Amino acid sequence: MLIATAIFVLLQCLLAAVSPARFVYLSLWVQTMPYTWNFDTQFVFDTPFGPLNVVAMQLFGFCLACVIAIAAQFDRALRETRYAKWHMVFLGFCLLSLTYASSAAYGLRMIAKLVAPFLFMAVILTVAKSETELQKMRNAILASGVILLALALMARAAGINSDPNVSQSGLSGLGPPGMGPPVFSAHMLPVAMVALAMCVSKPSLQSLGLVMMAAAAIIAALQRTSAAALYLGFSAILFLGTRGLWRLVLPAAGLVGLPALMLFSEAFRRRMFFGEANPQQLIADPTKALQSINGSGRFDLWNIMLRKFFDPHPIVGSGIGSTQDYLYSLSGSGVVHSEYVRLLCEVGIVGTALFAIAVTSYFLRLASLTRPSNSPSLTLRISALAAFGSLVSYIAYFSTDNGIDYVTQFGIYVFALIAVAIRENELAGAPQPQEGAAPSVQAPPFPNLMR
Repeated sequence: MLIATAIFVLLQCLLAAVSPARFVYLSLWVQTMPYTWNFDTQFVFDTPFGPLNVVAMQLFGFCLACVIAIAAQFDRALRETRYAKWHMVFLGFCLLSLTYASSAAYGLRMIAKLVAPFLFMAVILTVAKSETELQKMRNAILASGVILLALALMARAAGINSDPNVSQSGLSGLGPPGMGPPVFSAHMLPVAMVALAMCVSKPSLQSLGLVMMAAAAIIAALQRTSAAALYLGFSAILFLGTRGLWRLVLPAAGLVGLPALMLFSEAFRRRMFFGEANPQQLIADPTKALQSINGSGRFDLWNIMLRKFFDPHPIVGSGIGSTQDYLYSLSGSGVVHSEYVRLLCEVGIVGTALFAIAVTSYFLRLASLTRPSNSPSLTLRISALAAFGSLVSYIAYFSTDNGIDYVTQFGIYVFALIAVAIRENELAGAPQPQEGAAPSVQAPPFPNLMR
């Protein structure tokens, strides 16, 4: 497996040097694939960066390939990432926190997880030369979701289980072997956002089918965080991408649908609440329902981590990678299961605030690109809506799961969509219509039904 990983990394680096655009296509198609199938992933190799498994090596190799892809056009890469200055400030502060982190090895791992999506975004902004290339990248994201879903369904048909929680709950969520439902459902979130953005901007049976496929896959994974992130991402796209009552009625329906899913779906109810309480009991006594929420040990863990790492250093945190260093020293593995808690613990209020500013800057930029007056092409509108919804689902996923850890399955896809939207806007020239002129993009047909 070590040899296979080394060959894969070398191929990526070679392709990044010879044809950066093809490196992007390959990454979007296969980077998320569980090529290790969990084989020897727990076997650790001693390296100058500390003990690493093949998945960690894959991540460092991906970062190296991204650096190679932009090295020949470094000046242009700097210009193209001008919209990401707050993101760079956040990453710079994380690097600075290495000076007081408890472990350089675990700190560098965390830096790699944070830097990889940014580097991949920079690659796309730098090497994408045409709208055709950008459309291929967006299609590659959809294709990756279709392939993963096919693998998950084949595994289910063969009786192969990938859900580690099945021994506790008796319920097995959908997911390919070697990946598991949490990572699978996280990857399907940007896939679902691209599909919905296409359906909203240019409705068709094909795009509607893709929306239903991706949403069903996420629900079938039986992951509460992913289901909530799906609802929030879809609501954002519908609010920005439709007009009239549709932009309010459909998201508002989710306010009823999401709690209903947790209450009336036995699978979700058994994961959401302790005991065998039925929906009638939970509705009759909401206080008891709140007290019965199953946090899977997260609440106690968050309290412990905040007391140990945030309370002593609330302003700047205890250093990047400190929480993973601590958890691994106890049991050989472990995560905080909330990226906001992890950020507060490791980079404190300053680092978390910089992260919030960086995310807000992306939201503002993408929101402006979704406006018809700023979207000179249909493809730009699709990309901007998909990127906005993916970013919403990304930060929602951070609340109770480890989205930062899912770099090549989640993070690079979210930031790829951001890069596609920004680059597509640059290629289109984004001409501003004169005041009073009709928008250049037609309104989606189906919202007119509610006018």
